Amino acid sequence: MNNHKLTKKLQVLLTEDEVAGVNRCILNDAVDTETRPVSVSAWIRDLIKKELSIKFKEQQSYIKNKVKNLNNK
Repeated sequence: MNNHKLTKKLQVLLTEDEVAGVNRCILNDAVDTETRPVSVSAWIRDLIKKELSIKFKEQQSYIKNKVKNLNNK
């Protein structure tokens, strides 16, 4: 994990089924990797980081294509 200080909190509201699904995913990950289950907070933090990484790459590609199209005009 990075050495960035975690200072901001986000709050989400989930249904009971969604919470159960998150817990099931955490337990399945722990069984698959033969490690202790992570906290819900850590699991959701990792999920957000992965999604942001994907979105960042998509945005870079989009911007690169837009600039390329502008240069071709």
